[in-house]
Amino acid sequence: MAISAMRKGAQQTGAGNLPDKQVLMGLFEQMVLLRKFESVAQVACRKGETPGFLHLYIGQEATGVGVCAHLRRSDWVTSTHRGHGHALAKGADPRRVMAELFGKADGICGGRGGTMHLYDRSVGLFGTNGIVGAGIGHAVGIGMSARAQGRDDIGVAFFGDGAANHGAFHEGLNFAAVNRAAAIFVCENNLYATATPLKSITLNPEIATKADSYGMPGVAVDGNDVFAVWLAMKEATERARSGKGPTLIEAKTYRTVGHHEGDPVIGTYRTQEEVDAWIKRDPIDMFRKRLVEDYGIADADDLADIESHIDKVVQEALEFARNSPEPDPATVRRHVYANPINPPEALKARPAGETRVQGWLEAVRDGIAEEMRANSAILYFGEGTGERGGSFAHTKNLWHEFGAERLVDTPISEQGFTAAAVGASATGTRTVSDLMFADFAFETTGQIFLQAAKLRYMSNGEMSAPMVVRAGAGALRSSGPHHSGMYHPLFAHMPGLIVCVPSNPADAKGLMKTALRGGDPVIMLEPKALFASKGPVPVGEDHYVPFGSARIARSGKDFTIVAAGQMVARALEAADLLAAQGTDVEVVDLRTIMPLDVNTIVESVKKTHRLLVVDEAWAMCGMGGEIAQTINELAYDELDGPVGRLHTAPVSHPFAPVLERAMLVDAAKIMDGVRSIIAGKAPVPDHWH
Repeated sequence: MAISAMRKGAQQTGAGNLPDKQVLMGLFEQMVLLRKFESVAQVACRKGETPGFLHLYIGQEATGVGVCAHLRRSDWVTSTHRGHGHALAKGADPRRVMAELFGKADGICGGRGGTMHLYDRSVGLFGTNGIVGAGIGHAVGIGMSARAQGRDDIGVAFFGDGAANHGAFHEGLNFAAVNRAAAIFVCENNLYATATPLKSITLNPEIATKADSYGMPGVAVDGNDVFAVWLAMKEATERARSGKGPTLIEAKTYRTVGHHEGDPVIGTYRTQEEVDAWIKRDPIDMFRKRLVEDYGIADADDLADIESHIDKVVQEALEFARNSPEPDPATVRRHVYANPINPPEALKARPAGETRVQGWLEAVRDGIAEEMRANSAILYFGEGTGERGGSFAHTKNLWHEFGAERLVDTPISEQGFTAAAVGASATGTRTVSDLMFADFAFETTGQIFLQAAKLRYMSNGEMSAPMVVRAGAGALRSSGPHHSGMYHPLFAHMPGLIVCVPSNPADAKGLMKTALRGGDPVIMLEPKALFASKGPVPVGEDHYVPFGSARIARSGKDFTIVAAGQMVARALEAADLLAAQGTDVEVVDLRTIMPLDVNTIVESVKKTHRLLVVDEAWAMCGMGGEIAQTINELAYDELDGPVGRLHTAPVSHPFAPVLERAMLVDAAKIMDGVRSIIAGKAPVPDHWH
């Protein structure tokens, strides 16, 4: 886009609009800080002092400074891989930011995050981010979280022009607009998504105009004019704080360096003429001239003094980073999960008491309601979960009790509202993201795996996202390939996630209540085949089930079956039939896949000396293999036969009932597996064929 085509901030910068001298000088000082910091980091990178990639903010300083000038510490910003400037503009300590670029222990994240993953709760830095567009939805959730807590704080998402073509952009802006979230979206349009020109990948390169699609204001400003950005942000901030909803700001700017350090500036996708034209519009040089010649509030010596001061600040940051120690390798396992992993309520001994028979959905619904009454900062996001009460009637009556502000009926946008749940849950609320079916989790797996699960570790334990991802899982009456999956091994593979697969109404309620009190993101996979089941549920609001604590569903002395979810019922059915034939089977109900209660399994095997793992998920790289090898490592000498595994056949879930029955594990197959192991031959997993 030609520079002459941009709307110039100078049109709005008459003397009558000027803030006081302190504000204007502060804008200049902040821009100089960002520039000098990045220039020093660039040299350090070229010397090999900083590991990994380095994406510099040089040339775009006016946007970050103009935006953050209106933010409080209690406001939050989400950022991009090019986020050092946003971190500094939001108030992060230059010394600790520099140390993080060096991967040092005194870094802002202790060396765990690095250049693309900077977090600082103390100043409202939600995080720079290595995933394009990932922070857009976080800012939406931040704004909704603040409102739920009675505050007028806001969430601001910085992102590049490339993100405007991402689904996260559409889902995030639409969800924000329909909820009038206190969020501001700042697109730093530097004309290139990595090396791809914006004009070559969209037929509408005017990003601000896209706001019309969502019913929110959109404004394009000269992103190299700090005062133009300041004015646009002033209006957007006032709008957000007053409850009028979000704004999209397109700041048209330019990075005068490569995409990352080492990427050539000229020759591959940019011309020397283009770069030179933008260098002539350097944001710091333009504002320096304006302060001296147009506004008359400073002279060259005043500005030279500021630059001299910033030189000292940046050099101090560089020396601080160089002198900071390397992280201690012994700490590598810290900050993966909350410590302790269970909330105190779940660990409190509870004597056996009165129970009442409840259906699965009713029990879980009661548990959610109990927690929402106890904690006014719990939000529930999901499609059709409002007045309708959900596809399975699983949120029936919750909307009537808690209202649309807390039971949020969302668009069909799993990525958007799950990202919002991450942002909300990390900033003071606890949020349930209801995905309806486990298969739909793949629409937002990046938010679950790369954002929620990694947040505590990347931020060096400073932040976490204690959210619940709730989904109906597993086969149910010919639901077909896209509504029948049971994916707990996949989620359990990711450090930082807790994975629950309950088998009965009491455990489903208790685990949900624990999840809404814990400190980590929880995947709650509720087997759809059990939704119509009923069972005894403890009476009272103090019923919690701890993570990582398996249940002996049936005691026995001859054989151990380990299962979870609806396979527990199949295992119990088989155990009763085998008992009639003289084999006394113990059934271990895992309840949670991660953390896995290894001790209970080992103790059972020590008693029975034989083991069969029964799992509704597929075998390859799955729970059966994991448990089998664990027993080989911890209790091999206790075994009187090989460990066996029974899994759903390795095919997509077929629609025809006869085919679906053929692929699933049932009581007859379990009985055959038990007999095979007793005979000294483990059943061969289907994926070997």
